[in-house]
Amino acid sequence: MMKTERWTAAMVPAILCIVLTSAATFGATEFNFQRELSGNLPTLCVQVTDVDTRSGTVSISGSDSRRPAVPFTFNWGDGSTSAGFFPQGHAYAKPLRNHIISVTAHYDGGDSDEARTEVFFAPPVTHPVPCPDALRVTIPNHNVDLSTRLYSPPPGLGFFTDSCFTTVPRSTIEYVLTLAAMIQMDFANQDVLLPEGKFNQIVLRDPKLDGMNSLWYTTPVSLAAGGQAFGRPQVEYSSFFHEMGHNICLNSPAAYYYGGKIDGNANAILSESVAQVFQHATAFEIINRAGEFGLDPALTDAIRASAIASMMLVRRSYQDYVNSGMRFCSWNDPDTHVDETFGTFMTIAYEFCTHAEQAGTGYRFPVKRMVELLQLFDPELHRRYDQHHNTAEADAFRSTLMVSALSYAFSQDLRPEFRALRFPIDDAFYTELNRRAESKKSALRRDAATPSP
Repeated sequence: MMKTERWTAAMVPAILCIVLTSAATFGATEFNFQRELSGNLPTLCVQVTDVDTRSGTVSISGSDSRRPAVPFTFNWGDGSTSAGFFPQGHAYAKPLRNHIISVTAHYDGGDSDEARTEVFFAPPVTHPVPCPDALRVTIPNHNVDLSTRLYSPPPGLGFFTDSCFTTVPRSTIEYVLTLAAMIQMDFANQDVLLPEGKFNQIVLRDPKLDGMNSLWYTTPVSLAAGGQAFGRPQVEYSSFFHEMGHNICLNSPAAYYYGGKIDGNANAILSESVAQVFQHATAFEIINRAGEFGLDPALTDAIRASAIASMMLVRRSYQDYVNSGMRFCSWNDPDTHVDETFGTFMTIAYEFCTHAEQAGTGYRFPVKRMVELLQLFDPELHRRYDQHHNTAEADAFRSTLMVSALSYAFSQDLRPEFRALRFPIDDAFYTELNRRAESKKSALRRDAATPSP
């Protein structure tokens, strides 16, 4: 029988508390998503297309939908610059170092924009901080037997050989993902089901996949990724943070976890919304803490580029939701080939991230408060979530649950904002949830203040 328990504060090593008390938490940050959420989205993009580690030559390509007539400026990261149009190439005198290439576009009227990409000639230099073994993420180089609850894992799962890691070593990616696991466990207030008494996650290979999937119901908890997950020029760190967010959230709260209770056609309104928030909040923390986590500039820039690309998708999806008539949906029709909930859950993520940026105090505290309310989930809320039926009543319940969570996160009544986005909201349930959340917090404070016998 699978042993499970809740992760408690006593089980968190002191180093984890130190790592998670960050300058990013209190707003002293350099990186943010303000442009991607509310500014003019960039039209310039650039990517590395070929790297010859023996000769030190690099080829890059790119595009700009504004089609500037003036040549781009290429800063190759080694002190040299050039001008021209895509594609471009460069030979590095010191190919054992990694570089960040920046490309500047020049527009009529004197405007300009910049895009960056990374060149890895050597493994990134990291200086890892201590990480709890019980949260460590690994990418096994051998087959792993999985035990499961509720579902069976996809057939044909395998492992990633060393040849799959063409830009960043296996151990470096494992370290970045372990940092993400530490951050996300903190986001979840350490209230997470622990299969076998720990929350180790592994990344397995599914050659049938083009992207990634969460396998939150396995022991050890797993991610399945496509065969080329690490062989592309850039590792898709943001997607990994997203799937890990599913793993954490679907196993929370420990006493009555969401996994298996909101599944099926009604899953996305909660699970995908929260995973989107976790994915970008995790990137925000790692990028703004890169020096303390011992990450080198090129590796940090790669994480940044991945997070920016995924946040731009959130922004565009929100705009599509608004422009297409704001059709709220919490039910994914199994008889269609599209996900009718996509615009809705992306709008929830967009609203959360926009408010986090406007508040200017970082993502950690509002994420923890959002999850704190969602961790009220119990048999009664499960019944009202009504995962197996597509009804107006269930729609309003699911919508109000998420609006309440975001309102609680920012200590602000966001009902008018979401009503303008045509979210159905039950005012009585909204009041009930906020009352329960405050009552739970008061009880926890009393317990903390009560001396132990």
